[in-house]
Amino acid sequence: MTALTQIPWTELTFAAAVFAVMLTFYILYRAAERSKRTLIMSNLEQLNLLRMLLADFQRHRGLSAGLISGDQSLREDLTRVRARIDQSIEQAQKLDTRHPNDWKALIAQWRALRADQNRDADSNMQAHHQLIRDTIFLIEDIASEVDLSCGRDELSYLICIWHEVVQTAEWSGQARALGTGIAASRSSSAAQRVRLRFLHQKITHLSRAAFGTLQSSFASKERLLHCQRAVDGFLHCIEQELLGIDNPSIEAKRYFDQATGAINELLALVDAALNELHQLHGKQR
Repeated sequence: MTALTQIPWTELTFAAAVFAVMLTFYILYRAAERSKRTLIMSNLEQLNLLRMLLADFQRHRGLSAGLISGDQSLREDLTRVRARIDQSIEQAQKLDTRHPNDWKALIAQWRALRADQNRDADSNMQAHHQLIRDTIFLIEDIASEVDLSCGRDELSYLICIWHEVVQTAEWSGQARALGTGIAASRSSSAAQRVRLRFLHQKITHLSRAAFGTLQSSFASKERLLHCQRAVDGFLHCIEQELLGIDNPSIEAKRYFDQATGAINELLALVDAALNELHQLHGKQR
C-alpha cells in the first residue's frame, strides 16, 4: 500500500481546501499589487503633465498680463507658451485617469481662456487664477490618492512638495503676473501695491516653511540652496524695483525673467521628487 493511500481522505480534502484558499488569496494579492502599481504609474504620468501645465499656465498668465498692459515685446513668448499648452492639452485628452471630469474641466477652462483674447486685465487675471487653482487642486488629489512613497521614511518630504512648494510657486506666479503688468505700464495703483505686498509676505512665509522642512529630508542640498537663493533674489527684486519706488523703471521682460528663475527653481524641486518616485517604482516589478 502506498503512502498516499494511507492518508485519510478527510485530511487530503482539508489540505486541498487550505491550498485552494491560500492560492486564491495569493492570486488576489498579486492582482491588488498589479492594480496598485498601475494606479501609481498612471498618477505619476498625470502629475508630470500637471507640473508642465502648471508652469505654462502661470507663464501664460504673466506674459498675457504684460501684453495687456502694453508691452508688445512679450507677444512672441506668449505665442510659444500657448502652443506648448495646446500640445499638453492634446496629451491630456489621451489619459487613462480616475479623474476624467476634473481633466475635462481644466481643458474646457483653457479653451475658453484661449478663445477670448480680448479680456481686460482684471478678468484675464481672474480666469488664469481659477484655472491654476483647479490645476493645483488636481495635483493634490492625485498625489494623495495612493501612497506614492510606499511608506518610505526618506520620502516623507513629498507632502511638503505637493503643498508648500507648489503653493509657493503659485504665489510667486501671481507676483510675476501682477508685477509684469506694473512694470509694463510703469505705474501701480494703491490696490496693486497692497496686493503685491501681500504676495511678497505669502512667498516669504511659505518658502521659509518649505525650506525648513526640506532641509532635513530632501536629498539634494545644493539644489535646495539654489532654490532658496533664487526665491530670496526675487523677493528682493519685488521690494526694491516695485514696492520701493512710485514709478517702476524695470523692464517688464527683465522682471518676468527674474520671477521665472525663482519659479523654475521651485518647480525643479517638484521635478526632483517626481524623478525619485519614477526611480522607485521603475525598479519594482
